[in-house]
Amino acid sequence: MKRLYRGIYKFQESYFKKEEDFFERLSKRQTPDVLFITCSDSRVDPNLVTQSRPGELFIVRNVGNIIPPYDAIRDKNSVAAAIEFAVL
Repeated sequence: MKRLYRGIYKFQESYFKKEEDFFERLSKRQTPDVLFITCSDSRVDPNLVTQSRPGELFIVRNVGNIIPPYDAIRDKNSVAAAIEFAVL
């Protein structure tokens, strides 16, 4: 946990301060152009793989990067909600 806390502190003190205007704009709204559906596997980092910045991808992560079949989507589920949000 200490390593994670140090990482957060380092992010806040270096990267965040350099990009403060960017994060201020990002805090107002998100306007990603891409819905990226991927596995929740901790080894997969969508932003690293796509070389994208915060706010460029709307990311859905779940075990097996599964999109439920249409019949299942009619019922309430988080993947359907994320797809609807990304499309609208």
